[in-house]
Amino acid sequence: MAKLKATRKPRTCGHCGAAINKGDRYRQTTQTITTDPEGQSIDGGKTWTPYRLTRTVDLCQGCA
Repeated sequence: MAKLKATRKPRTCGHCGAAINKGDRYRQTTQTITTDPEGQSIDGGKTWTPYRLTRTVDLCQGCA
């Protein structure tokens, strides 16, 4: 089980949509939106860097 922490501001669960009130326990995790395993070049093909776009998702105690 992942570590839960207490929130200092109101949040919304990214899985079930429930309200996470101030002082409730919640978990933060990252969710990959898109990825490119070949990578992206920023200097005309000299160097390639892996490309991954992520977002942070808050989960309530029931979904965590």
